[in-house]
Amino acid sequence: MQFDTSSLWIYLYLPNLQLNIQQAHAEQLSAANKQAKTQETAAQIVYHPKLNQVLQLNAQAQKLGIKKGMGLASASIICSHLVVSEYKETIAVQALQELANQLYLVTSDIVIDEPSGLFLRAQNMLRLYGNLTQYWQVIQEVINKQGYDVYYASAYSVNVAKLIAKHEQRYMGDDKKQIQQQLQQCSLLLTDIDKKDIEKLQRIGIKNIADLFDQPLSAFASRVSKFSLQIMSELRGESAAKLRFYQPPQRYEHYLELLYDVELTARLLPVIRKCLDALEAYLLVRNGLALSIHITLFQREHEPITQVINSALPIYKSAHWLDIIALRFEHLALSSGVYGITIRCEKIEQADGCESDFFSEKSTHVAAMTLLSRLKAKLGEQQVKLMQYHDDYRPECCTQLSAKAVDNEAHKAIHTTRNSATKPHFLDRPGFLLRAPIPLNAKVSIIDGPERIASGWWDNHEVQRDYFLAESHQGQQMWIFRTLDENWFVHGYFI
Repeated sequence: MQFDTSSLWIYLYLPNLQLNIQQAHAEQLSAANKQAKTQETAAQIVYHPKLNQVLQLNAQAQKLGIKKGMGLASASIICSHLVVSEYKETIAVQALQELANQLYLVTSDIVIDEPSGLFLRAQNMLRLYGNLTQYWQVIQEVINKQGYDVYYASAYSVNVAKLIAKHEQRYMGDDKKQIQQQLQQCSLLLTDIDKKDIEKLQRIGIKNIADLFDQPLSAFASRVSKFSLQIMSELRGESAAKLRFYQPPQRYEHYLELLYDVELTARLLPVIRKCLDALEAYLLVRNGLALSIHITLFQREHEPITQVINSALPIYKSAHWLDIIALRFEHLALSSGVYGITIRCEKIEQADGCESDFFSEKSTHVAAMTLLSRLKAKLGEQQVKLMQYHDDYRPECCTQLSAKAVDNEAHKAIHTTRNSATKPHFLDRPGFLLRAPIPLNAKVSIIDGPERIASGWWDNHEVQRDYFLAESHQGQQMWIFRTLDENWFVHGYFI
């Protein structure tokens, strides 16, 4: 989509994404292990094998004299115990998408510039936040939570903002003269102009941005490609860029590759918490909830393990999911070390507005569903059964145990029935019903009755009984019935 050249843009440049992510994972794993943190103090680099270049390096590697662009052999000579990670663009792209999900809560127009940048259209957000300073404070709060190394710049052209930020600047302002001064100090080598075209420009004396602006654009039409000519026009502010806005995906899936193999499930939980935080942000943006998530653990020497984690109540918070996962993982045995984790959410439930009053039973319902989720995670889905009501007058048939979860709509119907003004059925039923009736062997006093139940002729389990409310000499109230042949039985107790 094309935009005018008068809009203010912000470019976020994140050159060390993969390194930042790996360092964060190492800290989480070390915290879980509570052992010597050798990975934190070691010199670490991210190496591109095809280019044979060091792309990213930590502070310890910089102290030793390793620099970006250096070959692996030269870096290894400087440091013999160097920690080397192969560059994977997919890690950076996924991190950009997660950051875009977080920023989507506070700003509308976001463009992902793979593999190391984000464009934010600030112009249309200034009216909401009042000014650029307040808007940028909100953006910074989101970025700082991630712990990424970030450089940034603002300008009235997307390419100008990108160029200034790629010079590892941290400039934020809307003054056009200051932006122009920042631009004049930039090098041609960091622009998106084709490298071959930059060499051609240098041959004719165009060494920097200032030299480029001294000449009319028409002077370069026959010397550079159309692509480079378009970039030069955008840098001058004479034409607008064509960008595609970011839209959160409909289906959530997140893959995380670990810094080293993990063989204990307990040590995976801090890393999974980080993944669940990203899921929470994704659901929050969409005002959604999840009933189940799929966790796949990729083992180094064995087949992946997939666990389906279910919740009896739609939830979105990472802490709630982690409690359920921790219970499930207590019984999970790994065959070999885990090197990667995928969290997938297939279906998202739309969060409904709270319509109940202050005195409703919502908190009790949530607590019951939370307990149910944890019991299923601890004992297994088939080991936890729910009591479900069936339209049948026979006491032994009106309630049945079922392992199938009651859906959210059924819970709403039950909740509505409880709060309705309609008088519920069977108010005189006992709280404790025996699994099977037992003979009545003691003298009792009849308090109320009889109530005849004649039913079941359609399924060959016909019953015909007269039920009474009775009380023993000890004061225990019980539910008894009399059969057609004048035999008496106890079917339940009132509690």
